[in-house]
Amino acid sequence: MLDGLSAGETLAKGVECLLNVTGRHFKVTVQSVQGDWVRVSFPAKDYPVPGMSAVLEFHDEVGFTYYTTIVESGPPDAEGAIALRLQGDAQRSTHRGCYRASTDLTVHVREQNHVRQYDASLVNISGGGGLIRTCAEFDYTSVVEVTLSLPGESTFMVQAQVVHVDHAPNHGDSPSRYYGLRFVDVEPDVEQAITRYMWDRLRELYPSGVG
Repeated sequence: MLDGLSAGETLAKGVECLLNVTGRHFKVTVQSVQGDWVRVSFPAKDYPVPGMSAVLEFHDEVGFTYYTTIVESGPPDAEGAIALRLQGDAQRSTHRGCYRASTDLTVHVREQNHVRQYDASLVNISGGGGLIRTCAEFDYTSVVEVTLSLPGESTFMVQAQVVHVDHAPNHGDSPSRYYGLRFVDVEPDVEQAITRYMWDRLRELYPSGVG
């Protein structure tokens, strides 16, 4: 955790942070910053390759500031370091602050402005977001549309931003990933429906522990 860092203090020589590449996190150190270019240390010698997306994350007690970047040169060109080009300004995400209930439901998900829809296992859910598992390939920070059909509630669609990506253990021939989602602009009645389901589910799972 990078205590005491603000958005304006993140990109500075010597600051430690996390680099998210294809859902894996690596601890790196900022070596230099010049305009849109950032050079960071990196432990591998042949990865990542130029053109890959990567996210620099600067965590603190409240949340994290992050920068979406493109790898411009990898370790083969500069041993022990990689060069990144920033893709826009810093963005901010707060750490999750509400309970989530595990589920055994299936939802439908598709990337915004795309036609193809995928089935996804809804691992857990709260009024602010959820965790899904699917064979779909979404980018970090992608905006997706999730169609939910909760027991006792009407079917509805919510928009969500991908805020975390992790590879899931393979089952069969279809590799899948876990996607952490943060719901965006949820209608009050939809949020209430999710909250009702979440607390019903918690009471079902923990009958003696939820009031």
